[in-house]
Formats: sequence, C-alpha cells, structure tokens
Amino acid sequence: MIRFILVLLLTSTLNLGFAQSTPPAELLPTAVDSIRINVLLNRGKEMLLPNESEIHELLGTAKLESKEAQKFIKRLSKKSAYKYGRALLTHHNLVFICYSAEKVVLTVEISTLTRNIDLYKKDSDKEFYGKISKKTGNYLVKLLVKLNLYEPLQEIGDTEGID
Repeated sequence: MIRFILVLLLTSTLNLGFAQSTPPAELLPTAVDSIRINVLLNRGKEMLLPNESEIHELLGTAKLESKEAQKFIKRLSKKSAYKYGRALLTHHNLVFICYSAEKVVLTVEISTLTRNIDLYKKDSDKEFYGKISKKTGNYLVKLLVKLNLYEPLQEIGDTEGID
C-alpha cells in the first residue's frame, strides 16, 4: 500500500511538472529573419567544487540567415525533435535568439551536456522545458561544425550529450 502511494505521488509530480509546459509547436514562430547563436561556457554552482567560482564566458557567436534559420525552426517543429524527460542539471550553453522583423520572437536554450531544451516566447508567459532527441543532437553537431563553433565546445568537454 505504501509503495502504491509513493508511486502515485511520484507520477503525479512528474505529470504536473510536464503539464505546465506549453507544446513547442505553439511557441515556434511561423517565420524568422535570422537567428543569433551564442556558444557559452557555463559552470554554475551545481557543477563546481565548493571552493570554485562560477564561470560564464562567451566562446563564440554566429548568425543563421533566413534560409538556415527557417530550417532550424522547421527542425524544432517536428515531434521527433524532442524526447520525453528532462535532466535535473540546469545547465545550458547554446542560446539561439530568433528574430522576425528585427525583433526577438523566441529564445531557445540547449545544453550539449544534458540535451535539455528550453523555449521562451517573447512577450508571453508560455514556455517549454524538455529534452532534444538524439537526431536533433546530431543536427546540432553538424550545424556547429559548419559554423566553426563545435571545436570550442569539444575542447572544454561540453559535447557529451550530443555526440
């Protein structure tokens, strides 16, 4: 009986956490002009030893123009881009800032360590928290290599989740 109650509480908590997340398709813009990609070195308290200081450093940046930006949005609009679940670590090191008519419409944060993904729609309280699929991870690797942004991540060991 106690096991049953524990399992019920655990599944209820998990469902509640994911129920508050808006489906990605509702957040993605129909058109984007460009996307600014920032590659970061992020080491928060949860990733450090007790006496170490937090590190937040820009490793590189690139811009996706209209055609490539649309391809990125199209990738994220597919159900196969996501996997159920979420790692507890709140790390992210890829930030995609999506522009339409020269205004920010969406921010996408991805962790190459955990494959967590967060989507934030501008001027809205709607957001999505999830995990990218292995297929999306492979796409990100190819995109980062093409933009010469993969090597800095690989040098610091932050490609574990997408390799």
